[in-house]
Amino acid sequence: MARKIQTPSLSKYTINLTANARNNPDDYKVIGRDKEIVQVIFNLSRKTKNNPILLGEAGVGKTAIVDGLARLIALNQVGEKLKNKQIRVLQIAALGQQDVVRKMLNIIKECKQTKGRTILFIDEIHTIMGADTSNGAMDLGDVLKPAMARGEIQLIGATTFDEYDKFIEKDPALERRFQQILVNEPSRDDAVKVLFGIRDNYEKFHHLVYTDEAVEACVDLSLRYIGDRQLPDKAIDLLDQAGSIAATKGQEIIDVKDIALVLQDMKGIPVTNILKNDSSRLKNLDKKLAKVVKGQAEAIKTVTDAVTIAKAGLQDPTKPISSFLFLGTTGVGKTALTLAMTEVMFDSTDNLIRIDMSEFSERESLDRFQDLLTMQVKRKPYCIILLDEIEKACTAVHDRLLQVLDAGILRDKRGRSTSFKNTIIIMTTNLGAELIVDNQIYEANTAEKFLNLTPNEIARKQDAFKKEVNMELTNIFRPEFVNRIEHKVIFNMLTRDIIKQIAYNNLATLSQRMAVHGFKLVYEDDLIDYLADIGTDVLNGARPLARCIEEEVSAPIAMYIMKLSDDPTNNIHTLKATVVGEKLGGQLQSHLKGSRKVRFTGIIDD
Repeated sequence: MARKIQTPSLSKYTINLTANARNNPDDYKVIGRDKEIVQVIFNLSRKTKNNPILLGEAGVGKTAIVDGLARLIALNQVGEKLKNKQIRVLQIAALGQQDVVRKMLNIIKECKQTKGRTILFIDEIHTIMGADTSNGAMDLGDVLKPAMARGEIQLIGATTFDEYDKFIEKDPALERRFQQILVNEPSRDDAVKVLFGIRDNYEKFHHLVYTDEAVEACVDLSLRYIGDRQLPDKAIDLLDQAGSIAATKGQEIIDVKDIALVLQDMKGIPVTNILKNDSSRLKNLDKKLAKVVKGQAEAIKTVTDAVTIAKAGLQDPTKPISSFLFLGTTGVGKTALTLAMTEVMFDSTDNLIRIDMSEFSERESLDRFQDLLTMQVKRKPYCIILLDEIEKACTAVHDRLLQVLDAGILRDKRGRSTSFKNTIIIMTTNLGAELIVDNQIYEANTAEKFLNLTPNEIARKQDAFKKEVNMELTNIFRPEFVNRIEHKVIFNMLTRDIIKQIAYNNLATLSQRMAVHGFKLVYEDDLIDYLADIGTDVLNGARPLARCIEEEVSAPIAMYIMKLSDDPTNNIHTLKATVVGEKLGGQLQSHLKGSRKVRFTGIIDD
């Protein structure tokens, strides 16, 4: 009878994953990772370089792949090469702080004694680099490399892309010992399959039932509201947390509202916002945007139509939800419309990714731009991307964006794909501003003549103007880039009447801020007229108005409030703004105050 091999170090410092899977096979069942498990099996069955390393973001299921493999080995559902093998999990932290190298050498020795039957799994394998480096000792990477090269030990590693780049890749000798297996985040549909596959286990554990809608909501709501983590982990967390809360309350059925309540606790988002579907969000979208953005009815209609078509599922599913190029002079509302869209569609502006493209004017900045964009989209897969002053980026950046506009994905240097299919891409530019100004001034000066034109004549003039703008764009951008953008939206210059509407909006916002501090602002229409007189500038849009309100209204009010705050006996809470003096020459003249100024008086509350 053969003497049993003694492996005290393996017993002490590792966990026999295969034995655990044999005892509880249902707990180790993995859904949706068959391809990756097969890749690991093929890799382990090689003669050389048979040490797979699983690379993927935290939470995508790297450890689950190893669990699934252990289950297949336990159930004898693998080929002859892996039959009767055992996977043992080693956590580097289990080795402690002292004599780490000696302990690892003993583990390697015992793995060798098992004659290839032991496969060591090291999660977060990057932690082997630098372990036990006190007093100049070697790290575990130096211990493992020769053993792996001689075939004395077989490993499965797992780590993130960043940690791999930072620790493993810098040691070429160690990197050569591994075969990379990329583990990407599953798609929405694959994640739903995973959750339906594990639902029974969680129902048995919590002694309750999840509705189908609740399971799908775990995926859909985690995608929308938990952007800094990966599927399926974040969806499983919602499933488990909702089950835990419901079981504590004695609840028997979990529906969508219960999932939303978990998110409310996690993110502080009201349940009503979470449960609001896209149809209700987009209802009267044009009116919601028009409340915030003034004088841009045509731009709002273009945006509303495009988003509605996309959300109805009629757009190309391989591309972003929609893409826009906003053209116009400064201060006309390009950024304001973007912010308003984000607020309406996502309940806040947190889902806006805004990038100043002037920072990427050199070709050397391409990788930095790509890394920045993909990192932020991974964190916020449902978002609006605002690329400000797109013309200032280098051609290489424009070329890379072609991939996003055309296929809805962006691949990095390692071939990892980031999906942009749930994003709206908005680019702004001042290119063609002179053409737009000249065209709109011409239309304004010949309005009567335009009214006498037939619809076909007006359409021809508009087409000719758009072709001119398009030619202006192709002087800077490649034609294929311009053609990939679905909607070119030309913003109107702001007239005095529009400036008055914006002034009303801005004063309303100021009033809301004052109310937080217990103050109220009252004023007559003469204040609006005054602000419009000095704040109207067709070439600079609403920006001069914003400066005027700050100088003429906000700053004096701030001083008044601070003075009143210093007097504990004051009971004045209403400030009245009045315009005193006369217009210069009695005529309306933009940019000229005349003898007028704004005076503030405090009103004692009744």
